[in-house]
Amino acid sequence: MLESSHHLQPVPDDCCIIRLGRTPKDFPEDGKVLAIQLGDCFNLSTKDKEGDPPHLSVWVNALTTPEQAYAFLGTKHLQTLVLQLEVDEIRAIVCHSGKNMIHRLDVLWVHLANQDGEGQDLPLGFRGHAGITGLDNQSSPEKLLRKNLRAQLAELASKNCYLLFHE
Repeated sequence: MLESSHHLQPVPDDCCIIRLGRTPKDFPEDGKVLAIQLGDCFNLSTKDKEGDPPHLSVWVNALTTPEQAYAFLGTKHLQTLVLQLEVDEIRAIVCHSGKNMIHRLDVLWVHLANQDGEGQDLPLGFRGHAGITGLDNQSSPEKLLRKNLRAQLAELASKNCYLLFHE
């Protein structure tokens, strides 16, 4: 199995990242979706919450294809919707909490390695793994704040998404 190492650096602003999500039941043939249909695509999984730091798992598409990212999930996953977001647009998302604090999202490299720490024999595309930080309970303790941040990510993603596999 793969796990994260602690070599966290910012992903460059000019990168595009992908997130795999579940295809909405009413996904139209033209591929246009509303942001509200993508809300669940930006919830942190249990594994994401346990990361150091907690992060939403994403892939830099210059290094990892959607097919490679899907292979990391395994064959039984329902995440077949490819959501594309620009790193600079993610970093531009800002929310203000009731405590006059500003909350921002960031995109960091979360390198994968074998459990023994060696980077050899990993599948093609593993170097593109990254994470969006700032969506966890500790970074953004207010539930409405986290919901707002996820909604803004969904709005960005709704402009550029497609199905990984066509039936």
